[in-house]
Amino acid sequence: MSYKCALGVVGALGLAAMAQQAQAVTLQDLINSGTPVVAGDKIFSDFSSKGSLPASAVTVNFLDSSGVQFTANWNTLAPGANNSVIGYTISVAPDAGMSIAGANLFFGGQVVINGGSAFVGETLTDVSTNKDYSLQVYYDGAGGLPDNLRASTTIDPAVQSLHVIKSIDVAASGSNSFAALNFVENTFVQTNNGTGVGPVPEPLSLALLPLGIAGLALRKKFAR
Repeated sequence: MSYKCALGVVGALGLAAMAQQAQAVTLQDLINSGTPVVAGDKIFSDFSSKGSLPASAVTVNFLDSSGVQFTANWNTLAPGANNSVIGYTISVAPDAGMSIAGANLFFGGQVVINGGSAFVGETLTDVSTNKDYSLQVYYDGAGGLPDNLRASTTIDPAVQSLHVIKSIDVAASGSNSFAALNFVENTFVQTNNGTGVGPVPEPLSLALLPLGIAGLALRKKFAR
């Protein structure tokens, strides 16, 4: 399979994922409007973006009250490697009687061949105290560093508002190397009078699982 064919497959997977996102808007639209988005009992605001991939190429989907997902075709076939630095603020609605007690980071739709790798690093800052929390996920396929597609952190003490900055990077070193990534997802754990309430799994996340399976198939074809 050629690299162009691989890009076509990854692009098709990304478009299929975006088609399922009825609530989705582009990151650029959110930046331009500057209007907070209310999803369940959470408020998302202050969106920003830097990097080589335009914000207009990143789709944002709000997962009811559990979190937010960013979908795009980050890949290493374009001149240089695609990357994005995305920022936003998440707050609990004042009348919800809840606080944010934890955060989860997940990515999927990854395709890594030979010397390719995909990495997402994230800093979450308590808006009231400036206390930082960190999350990282990483994938470079078999035989490399330990792969980790999910990460979690406890927010202690629980907060009303967090500012999130995430760096999304794909890279390929050496010839015949390739890397791609299709979506990055944040979910949040809430607490009510000391009782933790975890996010409910969303059908959208389950629907995107085939992206990872397709990535494995691509790796096998490149290995032949």
